[in-house]
Amino acid sequence: MKLEPKQWKISCDRTTFESCRSDDRFPFVVALARAMNALNFAHSPFIHAGERSTPDAQRDRLNSYFFASAILYEVLVLIQKMHKPFQNDEIFQNGLRLLAKGTAAKKLKSDNLDPLRNGAVFHFLPERFAETLEKATCDECPFIEAEVNANKSVYYPFADVIATEMLVGFASDDAVFDAALAESMTKTREMLLKFALAAETLIIARLKGWGFQLGTYPENPRQN
Repeated sequence: MKLEPKQWKISCDRTTFESCRSDDRFPFVVALARAMNALNFAHSPFIHAGERSTPDAQRDRLNSYFFASAILYEVLVLIQKMHKPFQNDEIFQNGLRLLAKGTAAKKLKSDNLDPLRNGAVFHFLPERFAETLEKATCDECPFIEAEVNANKSVYYPFADVIATEMLVGFASDDAVFDAALAESMTKTREMLLKFALAAETLIIARLKGWGFQLGTYPENPRQN
């Protein structure tokens, strides 16, 4: 029985590529694909951390969420810029555009993604931290945690707690904090899944329309 190749690809020849470069939608599709790579990368630490309770696992799970949220903010900005070149593209109009213009996406962006992205992920603004610290309270300030003899496990949990307070707008000891954070994480995850499906649908459709072809890699490719 012949084994199926483990890897597949969608690619094009030089002639098709040169044709794509003349289409003003092509750079946007490339940017969208780049965003997908960034989101998948940001999600990887969460998967690898599993359910371990070590300092580095806790750090990786929370920061995976932080970075995915910040990237999603940028994705919504990208979608806004796609309106003109994709104004006659039915898949975009009924997919990414509707997703980004919806009330849920707009509220998530303004209430959660914006303060996190602009204050504690892509920018580290002391003034934003100062504003949040003014409302913060804690009986103990656990600034650094680590496992013995494991440098990679070093974690600064207090800084991330302040970032989560910045995200949800409540102090971590507030009665509504846990519920607000859980709601924000759930809404972000749901939006990410919807975006990923809509983005993949658009990318595949456009590549097919431009003449890209599905292919496979050899079963045992020669190692260089």
